[in-house]
Formats: sequence, C-alpha cells, structure tokens
Amino acid sequence: MSREIAPKTSVTFTAEETAMVKTEDAKLIFTTYRDRLCALTIHHNRLIDAAFLLNSVSKVGAIYIGKIKNIVKNMNSCFVEISDGEMCFLSMENVSVPYLVNRKFDGRILEGDELLVQIIRDAQKGKRASVTANISLSNDFFVLMLGSEKVGFSQKLEKEKRHSLKKVLTSKGILKNGCLTQEVKTLLSVSDYDNFISEGMALDILELPTLGAIVRTMAAVEQGTETELLEHIVKEFYSLSAQLFRLLYIAQSRSCFSCLKKPPLAFETIVRQFLTAIPIEMECPSLEEHLTDHEQSRKDLCVVEREQWIEGKREIITDNKSLYQQLTEYCVLHKDTYKGLSIRLYQDSMLSLSMLYSVEKKLDTALHKNVWLKSGGYLVIEPTEALTVIDVNSGKMEKKYSMEKAYLRINMEAAWEIALQLRVRNLSGIIIVDFINMESIKDKKELLDYLKALVKRDAIPTTVVDMTPLGLVEITRKKVNKPLREQFMSEDEMNLQK
Repeated sequence: MSREIAPKTSVTFTAEETAMVKTEDAKLIFTTYRDRLCALTIHHNRLIDAAFLLNSVSKVGAIYIGKIKNIVKNMNSCFVEISDGEMCFLSMENVSVPYLVNRKFDGRILEGDELLVQIIRDAQKGKRASVTANISLSNDFFVLMLGSEKVGFSQKLEKEKRHSLKKVLTSKGILKNGCLTQEVKTLLSVSDYDNFISEGMALDILELPTLGAIVRTMAAVEQGTETELLEHIVKEFYSLSAQLFRLLYIAQSRSCFSCLKKPPLAFETIVRQFLTAIPIEMECPSLEEHLTDHEQSRKDLCVVEREQWIEGKREIITDNKSLYQQLTEYCVLHKDTYKGLSIRLYQDSMLSLSMLYSVEKKLDTALHKNVWLKSGGYLVIEPTEALTVIDVNSGKMEKKYSMEKAYLRINMEAAWEIALQLRVRNLSGIIIVDFINMESIKDKKELLDYLKALVKRDAIPTTVVDMTPLGLVEITRKKVNKPLREQFMSEDEMNLQK
C-alpha cells in the first residue's frame, strides 16, 4: 500500500527513476495536486502545458436532437431544449444551414423545430450552456462541418503541402473545383459505402446538408514516404466522413432529446494536444545570441520541424490506475497515428510521482503572479476582468552592456518567457505587455518580430497586434478553455490572488 512521506532535502533515486525523471523527451504527467487531478506536459524540465481536469462532466462536443422552445428576435437568438427541462442558448449566427429532422428546411427557424445541435460551452455562473447548429466532427487531420462547401487549410501548412494535399484529394473525387464534393457515395470509401448498404442504410434517401472541411496541420507531418502519408490522410478522411454520415442517418429515426454523440472524455483533448502541438521551444537559447545575430536566433528558435516533435519519443505517465486503463485503450485505437508513444503506470510507495517531477513547485510557479528570468529580471502577470496585464521589470539584472543593449536583452528574454506563459497559464482574450521602454526603432521592430515568430508555434490562434505609442504591446489569444488559475479556483474555491 502506498503511503505519504514527508519531503526530504535529498532523495536517492534508483536507476529506473533517474532514467524516468529525464525530460529531454516530452512527458505528459497525470497526477494529483491538492486533491485535484491535473495534467502537465514537461519538456527539458520546463512546464510547457498544464490543465486541471474538472470534477464535473463537461458536455462540450456532445450532439443532441434539440427542440426550439423560444425565439428572441431582438437578441437574434433562441433557446433550445436538449433534454427534459434542460435549456441551451443558440445564437442565430450559429445557424447557417440547420439539420432539421421534423421538416424540410425552408430558410426559417420556427418554434417547435427539431434539429441537431452541438454543445460549444458548458453552463457556468448562472448562464445556460451554449449550442451551435453548425455541427462538426474532427480527428487529427480533418474537420468536417455543416453549413459550407468551402475547404480550408491550416495556416501552418506550407504552400507545397497544400498543393499536394489538394491534388490527392481531387484525384480521389473528394474535392471538386476546390470545394468538397456534395455526394454521399463520393465522400465515402467503397468499403464504408458497401458496409452501410449491407446494414440496410438507405443512403440514397439521406438529405445531404451542405458540407465543408478544414485540413489540419497534422496532415503535413511526414510519417513514412509521401505516398504512405497521402494514403493515410485519405483513409483518415473516409473514417471521419463515415462517422458523420452514420450520425446524420441515425438522426432521422431518433426521437427528440436523443444524444447522438457523447462528449470526449476529459483526458482526450489533453492527450491529442500533447501529441500534436509542438512546444514554444526546447529551451531558451543564450541571450548573447540575441545581441549578436537576431536573424539566426529566430531561425534557431522558430524553425524546428514539426516532424521532429511528432516522431520523437514521448511518454504518458500516471499514478491513477483507472486513468491508466483508459489511456491505454485510447492510444491503442490511435496507434497508427501516434507513433513512438509509451504509457506507464507509476507505482512507488516511497516516492510519489508528484515529488519525482516536482509537480507542486512547477504548479505553484504557474499560479503565482511573478515569474523570474535567468537574467535577474522578472514578469508580473495580473489577470483582470477585461484583460491580462504583463509588466516586464529589470529587477536584479546586471547591466554588463550599454543601457540600450541591456534593455533589449531583458526584453528578448521576457518575450520568450511570455510566449511560454501564455500557453502554460492558458491566458486568452486581450493581453497587454509593458516591455521596458527602448528608444531604438530597430530594436522595437526586432522585439515585435521575435515575439510574433514565437507565438506562431502556439496551437491556439495568437496574434501580436502592434506596439502602441506608449510602448505597450497588444496581443490577442483565442479563448478555448478557462485560464489555469480559474480552473483551479473554480473547483477548490481558493483565493490565489495573493
């Protein structure tokens, strides 16, 4: 039986523990922090991603047959009932081509209409959950969605990759004139189509809604020869389209309030992000590089091939037996996509997993408002209701250079740390950074270019807008989940704003 032991000033590691604690290869840790299950991605002994798993079950991603109960014209919205008495908010902006199951869509949405809706935000703080009628399904390579014939490509895909992907999808009949072919038989593989027919599914009577697609960044990852990659991508598309058509067909015969697709398990999104999203950088390079050759420094920092991350050795470690079983089953299902991955159940009664990787120290740092830099400077991160403010201070930095070079040095290091902290803390919305003021226009441009290159590596869309006349840098980052601080506070009701 495991037992708790008090922290010691020194711990003697076994050879296995010594090998395990090395984080040159990325590791995803699922463990407990102050009675909360958390997930941490550690690389080169730096925390590069963190999240707390909610105790309550999230419904985000679930698909229901809902009923329009009340239309509020002055708000351009309506309320949809997805189960007995459970109401959700639906903005009409999220209703382009709804999939109605009780009548044919004639351009109008009426009270009593039964339609497919997908939950995009859970109920919180007295607000109802939000849903959309623009249904979408996704895997690591594609997103299929109702409402548009257009096919989009991730901005992170190079032009040559986009061209080769368009070419192979067109050759298979999936694309036509740059848009998704609107035919069931063409969008399904021959085997899937035959299987559906053998199951008695009359696909000919299926009213196909307008379908569009997005090709994701993972489609560019080299796994084998180019021919093998393209074959794998086509296979992934057919797999996703089969899921969508099965869902649409089943919806025609299900009763109102039926749940057609359950939400993903809490850990699935975290695992997928760990396996596909590359870090900001392996480690912060020498600051002297910034002062001697900015262009080369940016190249070293920001042009790390995605394939090196995807194909590198990665490990998921947990001390939770039930979660270990779920993780194993999930990764077996995706073994063709995620290679070089291992799952480990950590069991050691003398040394906990949290202590082995200094989880408490890393999370305490991520939840604290001050972040120290190697040069002696520090950041002050202050979230407010409207925006997040980050102040850069020189602190105890030794001024070995001229004043301008010293300011550039601390600002460049701060830029790297800020790009990392945005991700670790999951900061979103408007972010204002007060860098140390610099007089040189060239240095200001260099700082902005450097910061822009760093945030491009973020899996969540992040934009460095500009620097204001007062020297404040404006950043926006899409909100996908609660900030790390709020994830922790909302469940434990603790005040961490000290």
